[in-house]
Amino acid sequence: MVEWVKYPELETVHRLRNEGRELIGKVVYVTEKRDGENVSLWLDGAEVKISSHNQQNAGEDIVSRMTKVLEYPRVCNLLDSEFGYHKHLIAYGELLKTVSPTRIEPRRKHIHWVMFDLYDIDEKKFLPYEYVYQLGYHFKIPVVKCLDKVFINSLEDNLSQYIVSYLKWCKKHKREGIVGKCYDNQTFFKEKIDAPKLPRISRTDLNQKPNLPTMDTHTIQRGLQHAYEEVTKNGFDWKDKSKAMPIVVKHAQLEAAEHNFSMPKNIYQFYLGFKEES
Repeated sequence: MVEWVKYPELETVHRLRNEGRELIGKVVYVTEKRDGENVSLWLDGAEVKISSHNQQNAGEDIVSRMTKVLEYPRVCNLLDSEFGYHKHLIAYGELLKTVSPTRIEPRRKHIHWVMFDLYDIDEKKFLPYEYVYQLGYHFKIPVVKCLDKVFINSLEDNLSQYIVSYLKWCKKHKREGIVGKCYDNQTFFKEKIDAPKLPRISRTDLNQKPNLPTMDTHTIQRGLQHAYEEVTKNGFDWKDKSKAMPIVVKHAQLEAAEHNFSMPKNIYQFYLGFKEES
C-alpha cells in the first residue's frame, strides 16, 4: 500500500531546528508563496488520490473544486507518465480560489491549481525546482515563480537581506510571501508579509519543566478521598500501601493536572495521615 506524505509545516528561518545555520554553505531556491488551499495528488495503484494539507483523503468540497480545474487532467497525466518511468510522485500545489484566504492576492474569475513541489515516494525526497518546472512546462501546468537561486554564506549579511528584498517584491506583486528551499539537505522555510517578527523559543526553555505552585492541602485531601473510594470499591485494604499507593499517586496526578499544581513530594505522608483520620 502506498503511503501519502503530508507536506511539512514550514517555519521561518530563525525558527528552524538550527536557527538557519543549516543553510550556510548551501544553495537556496526562493519561490513565491501562493495564497490558497494546499492540495496534493498521487497514485494509489491506478487510482488518482486527492489529499489536502492535513488529510490523506481530502474533503468532498476540495475534491469537487480540484476535479473541475483545467490542471486536474494534466496533473493526472504527469503522474501516470512519470510512473511509467518508475517515478512514483506526489504533486503538491496550491488550489487558488476566486478569493484568496488572506485577501492578499487579487480576486480572480476562475479557480486554478499551481504546482509548487514534487516528492519522490521511493527516494523519500523533494525533487529540485528545475525538475518541477520542466514537468510543469511539458504538461502545461503552472508552477510557482522562482524569484532567485542564491548561495548562503551568512545569515545576517546575506540571507536576511535577501528575505527583506523578496518580501518587498511580494508586497508589490500581491503575494503572501516566499518559500526558501534547500534541496541538498531538504530544508524548507517560509517568510510571510503579514507575519509578526517573533523570537524563536530556545530548546533549553522548551525542555524546562514548568514551575507550578505546590498543591494545597485541600486539593491533596480531595485526591486522597477519591483514591480511598477507588481502593475500597476494588476490595483492597487501604492499609496495604502496595495496592493503595499507585491509586493515590494516580489521583494526585489527576488533581495536579486539572488545577495546574505540581505534585506534592510527600504524598506518602499525606496518605498515612489520611489513613489515621479514616
